[in-house]
Amino acid sequence: MVTVRGTTPTITFRLPFQTDQISNCEIYFAQKTLLFQKNYDDCSFEENKLMVRLSQEETLMLDEGLTLRLQIRFVFANGSVGGTRIVNTSVVGLLKEGEINVGY
Repeated sequence: MVTVRGTTPTITFRLPFQTDQISNCEIYFAQKTLLFQKNYDDCSFEENKLMVRLSQEETLMLDEGLTLRLQIRFVFANGSVGGTRIVNTSVVGLLKEGEINVGY
């Protein structure tokens, strides 16, 4: 997986269980001293897939050439808590910095 700075990627996690078992979750994104998270309401779910979209602002906070680490923690309907292993992804840069105007 590769994350391009200044884009709005949708990151899809395939899980070993159906996502309707999840009552809450947090997805963590870490790079050096940067740590931000997305929450349950930021996600969409389909069968065993959890999808979360990053904003241009969020991906522009990332440093090119450094590893981005991702991890999910879950609360299940029965109250138990679980988590995924840490996933590493590469961050690649842009030829021109900044956000592009989406302008609808």
